Amino acid sequence: MKAKTLKRGDTIGVIAQSEPITEEEKEDIEKSVKLIKELGIKVKFGEHAFENSTGYGETAKNKAEDINKMFEDKEIDGIFCAMRRIQLQLSI
Repeated sequence: MKAKTLKRGDTIGVIAQSEPITEEEKEDIEKSVKLIKELGIKVKFGEHAFENSTGYGETAKNKAEDINKMFEDKEIDGIFCAMRRIQLQLSI
């Protein structure tokens, strides 16, 4: 499966499916979001993207809920996974 090319006006969803996003990393995320928005792409975060209820991230149930909602959301044109040090991976 080949991902479609993102264009102005598209929306990406951002989820945290691995380690938690720390307070220190939020500034880096804000910079990344600013750059993405300058390209004309909208950004939507998963409901639990910044939560860390387990000490090593969010619960598996909440992570699954976030990614499933992104796949169900017809406005989402691509899904990115935010990981420590703001490495973004294109999921679709």
